[in-house]
Amino acid sequence: MPLDPGAVVSGYRIERMLGSGGMGTVYLARNPSLPRYDALKILPMEFSGDAEFRARFTREADLAAGLDHPNVVTVYTRGRTDDGQLWIAMQYVAGSDADAEVKAGRMTPPRAVAVTAEVARALDYAHQRLLLHRDVKPANFLLAPGGPGEPERVLLADFGIARALDEAAGLTVTGTFVATVAYAAPEIFSGGAVDGRADVYSLGCSLYKMLTGTTPYGWAGNMAGMAAAHLTAPIPLITDRMPALPRALNDVFDTALAKDPAARYPTARDLARAAADALHARPGAPPPGPPRTPPPATRPWSATTPPTPPPPSTPPPRPFTTGPAGPPPAHRPKRRRLAILITLAAVIALAVTGTVIALTRDDGPNAPQYQAQTFVHTHGSTRLDAKPTAVAALGPGDADAVLSLGVQPVVLTAPGGRLPDWERGLVQGNPTVTGAIDVTAVTAAHPDVVIATGDIDDATYTALSAVAPTITRPPDTGQWSWQDRLDWIGRVLGDTERARGLVEDAAARTEALRADHPAFDGKTVQAVDVTDTGITAALSGSNTADYLEAIGFRYADALKRTADDTGDTRPVPDPAALNSADVDVRLVVRTDSAAGSGYNGLPAEFTGKGFKGTTVIVDDPNIVAALTTGGYAATGCLDTALVDAIARQIH
Repeated sequence: MPLDPGAVVSGYRIERMLGSGGMGTVYLARNPSLPRYDALKILPMEFSGDAEFRARFTREADLAAGLDHPNVVTVYTRGRTDDGQLWIAMQYVAGSDADAEVKAGRMTPPRAVAVTAEVARALDYAHQRLLLHRDVKPANFLLAPGGPGEPERVLLADFGIARALDEAAGLTVTGTFVATVAYAAPEIFSGGAVDGRADVYSLGCSLYKMLTGTTPYGWAGNMAGMAAAHLTAPIPLITDRMPALPRALNDVFDTALAKDPAARYPTARDLARAAADALHARPGAPPPGPPRTPPPATRPWSATTPPTPPPPSTPPPRPFTTGPAGPPPAHRPKRRRLAILITLAAVIALAVTGTVIALTRDDGPNAPQYQAQTFVHTHGSTRLDAKPTAVAALGPGDADAVLSLGVQPVVLTAPGGRLPDWERGLVQGNPTVTGAIDVTAVTAAHPDVVIATGDIDDATYTALSAVAPTITRPPDTGQWSWQDRLDWIGRVLGDTERARGLVEDAAARTEALRADHPAFDGKTVQAVDVTDTGITAALSGSNTADYLEAIGFRYADALKRTADDTGDTRPVPDPAALNSADVDVRLVVRTDSAAGSGYNGLPAEFTGKGFKGTTVIVDDPNIVAALTTGGYAATGCLDTALVDAIARQIH
């Protein structure tokens, strides 16, 4: 029952109802302590009363509260009412939403593409932080007038029901179906792996709705019909409905709405760019080329099993115009047909009863079993007979790898015993965090496996292996990249496919960054570490150098690793010599006691006019930690914070 104006909820005074949907009712409410109005979303009691949902909601609201992006509605706080209903307080955006603008006839094609571009920025930002939205639709695209001479503001709402990508298959035994069926990706209905490509699919459906006034499979009628159409119906030609639109947009939707997630655009911004390019094509002109399919090396998301390739000479899809969805294509495996039929039965039950679908996770008796393995490493060999569930992650970057693979360590190490923000956001509960390997702390945490891929001596290894099976780095690894570490730990945890998918994801993001920042390409760079005990330069092959080269820079020839070098850095006894280096950009990474004050406190050689290139000061502890250890999550931090810092001076 809607709340009346004047009602008080956990201190918030209700002004009026803003909207209502399957996941709750949103009210305009006066903040109890600040002179402003917030949007207060109150979830239905049937959700609030479920202990599993409460646990997921609390965690996801906390994750959403950590998002800080101009295109994301800010989450302020969350809680429960006296009678147990869950609520979440968010930024109030005065204006309209894309769905209302479509219904009012005010959504032009250029505006639709512009809105899509802004939403895509929000989605890519969240995906880099391992958050999946799961309910992308025009009603969640909030629109507000910009300032004088500024464009319309677009904010993506409802990240309060987002799910961490590392748990996209379900929080515990079941996952709750929350996506609006008209915009939901096929893998949601079939029980397949759900990841960021599902949001890209939903964004494609949303763009289709904004351009045409209807969803791609709106003709299918009820929820069961739409689910069947998402799974089996050919992708409609948008020009059949809107002949005035450029035919190039048909190719955009062929890719955005592909049934196979691997055939979709790698990122939301790739979809937005393609739509903008297609919109400027001449109406009725033939498409510029075949549908865009991202090459395998740059696909960012990894499904639980490799996609089945289409058979040779598969005919192109035809517009599906009348009648119910047809049978699955003949090449679809029988097992998948069975999964579709089972899922459609569940969807029909939803349509009849209005209940929530539970999609079973793939961790039951039919799930792939952990294969017993023997790992040969620098301190001997270790056999694991069962999938580890209580992991001690003790080497530099080991926690990043374990957390990125969706496993919560019981004990982990971090510089100074403090997790960087990009790692802390992945941690649930209160695991033990130590500044260095502490055998006593490891013993108290009762791990079933110890992972320590850093440099440890024999005595430490012996002490750790007395606590639990201990695995160090593989022998003869040479240069040890974070990708190597992730692959190795993926094997230990029995999730090699996911590890490889994360590596591909990072590679795809890097390619997108290079495209976005052509000014980086070819410029020579060096990275210098300034500490209270001296100055060192990062060598080629270090995580710092590898990252800078990946985003387009050329690392300084003078810092190529030689046989005399040990470790990832080389001492710099004479900082003045750095000024004569023929480089365009110098990254000064500060961890000295004066870090945080820009140039203040740096040696005179860094502040004078001897260096002719551009100096970029890096003293944010989060960026420093990401550069030092590397990792999938660390790379996500660098892709935003470091790249933004460099781009402010090199453009």
